[in-house]
Amino acid sequence: MKKYILLSLILIKSSLLAQIELPRLSPKASVSQTIGYTTISIEYSRPGVKGRNIWGSLVPYNKVWRTGANESTRIQFTTDVTIEGNKIPAGIYSLYTIPNENEWTIIINKALTWGTIYNPEQDILRFNVKPQKGPFTERLLFTIPEFTDSTCKVVMNWENLQISFNVKIDLAKQVYEKIKEAIGKAKEDNWHVYVVSANYAAENGIFIDEAFQWINKALTISKNFRCYLVKAKLYFKKKNYNEALKMIDKCRDAGRNDEGYQNYIIEIDLLEKQIKEKLN
Repeated sequence: MKKYILLSLILIKSSLLAQIELPRLSPKASVSQTIGYTTISIEYSRPGVKGRNIWGSLVPYNKVWRTGANESTRIQFTTDVTIEGNKIPAGIYSLYTIPNENEWTIIINKALTWGTIYNPEQDILRFNVKPQKGPFTERLLFTIPEFTDSTCKVVMNWENLQISFNVKIDLAKQVYEKIKEAIGKAKEDNWHVYVVSANYAAENGIFIDEAFQWINKALTISKNFRCYLVKAKLYFKKKNYNEALKMIDKCRDAGRNDEGYQNYIIEIDLLEKQIKEKLN
């Protein structure tokens, strides 16, 4: 009789719990950063230290860890990226780790699972990093604190430990593809798209030779002062300073009757100064 009463109580308790969504002991969290056209996102759960010994105890050494709690930690790249020199296709992956006292193994895995239901055959990348001493962090924390137009650093802190790894995108390739797409869709009289594209190339020192084709195309549509300004920038990047100066002169001539010219005078003067300094 007592067995039946106990079983009934267990069933009642389970039924009540199923009706109540209690707060997670390790709350969900996420971090996201866009670099160039690429968004990098990490979704994870944040266990707390709570006075416990973490490394080599709560989180054992030499065993695969979900790098968080509950579901496996997930990392997403909206375009192809390079992680520590290794190319990774766009996608959503599980981020596992194998902690050790002196070295950690970072694992990018294609399977999205609960916990550490881990299949090594689904690994897409493994690499090693050195753990560092970090500021005390009660709850596990992922951040992306350092980034440029084409790189970022992913950092994990928990307790007094920190690990990190670098992610890089091929921004020049992405921009080039966007430019070619825009040029392919441009109307015949749209000189702006060619100027904007060539100017980006000049400002960043990339695909300069093709940028000359774009600016020459713009000049067949319009003899606007901005076309000559960008062509001067391209010649400057090619270290052809005499031709750059000629383009500055044409820029000034074309700008005399253009209301927008006044907004570019400082930029034009500065470029002319830089060109002349190279010639002296």
